[in-house]
Amino acid sequence: MLRDGSTPGVVVSGYSPSTPRAGLTARPAAVGGDTERRQGCRAGAYDGVPTGGRIALVDAGGCSMDDKQRVAADAGAAAVLVANTGPGELHTWLADPEAARIPIGGVTQETGRLLAAEARAGRTVQLTLRSLTERRTTENLIAVSPRGNPEHTVVSGAHLDSVPEGPGINDNGVAAAVLLESALAAAKDHGTRPEDNRLVFGFWGAEEFGLLGSQHYVDSLTPEERERTGLYLNLEMIGSPNYGLFTLDSKATDPVTGQRPAPGSDEIERELTDAFAAQGRTSLPGPADGRSDYVAFLGAGIPTGGLYGGSFEAKTPEQAALWGGTAGRPYDPCYHLTCDRTAQYSREAATLHGQAFQTVLTHYSRHRLGEAAAHHG
Repeated sequence: MLRDGSTPGVVVSGYSPSTPRAGLTARPAAVGGDTERRQGCRAGAYDGVPTGGRIALVDAGGCSMDDKQRVAADAGAAAVLVANTGPGELHTWLADPEAARIPIGGVTQETGRLLAAEARAGRTVQLTLRSLTERRTTENLIAVSPRGNPEHTVVSGAHLDSVPEGPGINDNGVAAAVLLESALAAAKDHGTRPEDNRLVFGFWGAEEFGLLGSQHYVDSLTPEERERTGLYLNLEMIGSPNYGLFTLDSKATDPVTGQRPAPGSDEIERELTDAFAAQGRTSLPGPADGRSDYVAFLGAGIPTGGLYGGSFEAKTPEQAALWGGTAGRPYDPCYHLTCDRTAQYSREAATLHGQAFQTVLTHYSRHRLGEAAAHHG
């Protein structure tokens, strides 16, 4: 709550500690300076900033939320808020909950500006963040084709879980349904041709709690199995009602890890782009922002591609002209909310993404990376 009584939203980071039940009343401490300093990733960012007992305000990017929380706590902050540098809310999580010492959450760019103004004026705000962290067991569901060349394995995946607040139809039930349909189709005759590759369909658990299921799968691969994994295709929120048609940008650098998609990812991106073009539609590159199950494969150096319909980000006027829908509104206004139900997703978006995915999966079920020229020729 701000001094004027307004209550901008804060998205508590997954696994964050809670504030006291009555909330935390303190002055914000805005980190200024150049981009790197404003990200609050190093102790020097707080030099000259009175942080003790206050709510540190930093920008997104540059390092993990764990690092931002640790550095702010070391500087004496009572909590830390991270302002998005792009459109929409900032949804994040901590990778090491046991090391967390102070509450942390994300705010929109606009809310970040309001808090910075409060800091400059020396006014106090009230911050309330409530979270529950407990140990639970979850599972992946992995389907492997009984036939096909195991020396070249093609993995496709979508996460099965949703956030506790939402039924999860678009995030990520639609994608899981498309993946299941593809697996059922492949079961009919895949492996009957000598050129067929082995197919793996991964229905990942615990994506919403830190990409845990897909990371466990990659971590459990032997060096030989990892070498045999030719590529990974990811499906995420492909039925967004105000949808975009995004393919994973093979040139993007993850802003947190600094990782880039492995060589060969550019070919997968072109295949996906061509698959949309065959439907008379234009796709755009989507950033590798570290928020979906491709992350583990990217980190393992496995060529990676993916489809994404958009979530909390606001659609631009240029995108609305390209795809239809409403500019200035989120791709999915029900992202992580109770309204993420069957009545809200776009069948058109699901069909466009699903057909593009099936086209590319069919190609790579019979070809290896580098054989695209023969495929198009």
